[in-house]
Amino acid sequence: MTKPIPEMDTAELRDIALHGGIQGAREMDREELIDALVARPGEGAWQEDPKPVDVNPNDFLYRGPEQR
Repeated sequence: MTKPIPEMDTAELRDIALHGGIQGAREMDREELIDALVARPGEGAWQEDPKPVDVNPNDFLYRGPEQR
């Protein structure tokens, strides 16, 4: 079992960040690496939600840019 992120040493954190594609990981200090790894749980986390905020997701019909 792996250790939780805050318990890992800086070299382990940097290696994970580099393999994860975090830009600037070589120059980051320990706290910046922890923040970057915790803030990026998955690729979908950075995608923008296409529906307006006040719309029920069950009522929203997504249309691509070419259909508008």
